[in-house]
Amino acid sequence: METNGKGTIIEELRKQQIEAVRLKRAAAKRKRRKRLWILVPCLLLLLLAAYVGSEILANRHFEITRYFLESEKVDTPVKIAVLSDLHSMEYGTKNSELIEAIRTEQPDFIAMIGDMVNDDDTDFTVIRELCRALREIAPVYYTLGNHEGTLMYSRLDQVALDEMLTEDGVKMLINEVTEFQKGNTTIRIAGISNEAAGYEYWAKDKMEAFWEMDGYKLVLSHFPDLYDSLLKDATMDLALAGHYHGGLIRLPGLGGIYHPATGFFPQHAGGQYSLTNGTLIVSRGIGGHGGIPRINNRPELVIIEIH
Repeated sequence: METNGKGTIIEELRKQQIEAVRLKRAAAKRKRRKRLWILVPCLLLLLLAAYVGSEILANRHFEITRYFLESEKVDTPVKIAVLSDLHSMEYGTKNSELIEAIRTEQPDFIAMIGDMVNDDDTDFTVIRELCRALREIAPVYYTLGNHEGTLMYSRLDQVALDEMLTEDGVKMLINEVTEFQKGNTTIRIAGISNEAAGYEYWAKDKMEAFWEMDGYKLVLSHFPDLYDSLLKDATMDLALAGHYHGGLIRLPGLGGIYHPATGFFPQHAGGQYSLTNGTLIVSRGIGGHGGIPRINNRPELVIIEIH
């Protein structure tokens, strides 16, 4: 009986030791799990911060986006360089990188479609020097964005930006029509300087004759909302717009997700779209403005070739 008692005691101690080891291991496992719950989110945040940081640094450089279009109205091929939403940024000293990229492309003309400056600017050296340099490469056609509109018409100290740029050799198109000729090809160019809300009052009457013109019709406008409904069925071959900065943050398969002017998922955030009687190309812009960084959305210089 004594031996059996000792055996029972020893067995009980062994069970207690096993249980103690199990509890110790369980506690260690819980501790490791707790550390992981802290460590993994921290690592993810660090990776996200690194990615956002790399994207912000990448936005100091622009990429070239190319579009190739065809039209029976074009006998002689035409190449267009499109700039939108520069917001007074500089790529290299005096925009030397941007100027050299455009010079290399040898466009037939250059379209500036608004927000090349900021509405709180007081110094316009950047845009004036850029326009002077580009005017030596090809004709420059410029229509207004909302920032130019505020500068010229809404600020107490109104800025005659149109007069400045006209002095620099730029053709300002503020609800006006002009034409470009190359060989046997005639491009009718209309510059619309108002968004949809102001089109009826400011631009409609001035544009009526344009829609009936022959030849290849090109519309320069800053505001994509013109084509959401108002000009969706208008008779034109190509329309260019900007304004939405590509939707700021772009997601694969979804495109741009936000712009303050339109909210989430703007209809025409950036890219090529089909209209009833033509094509709309929306630039993602070559600059940035505001507190939201561009993510997966490099600034772009748009080059369009029409054959």
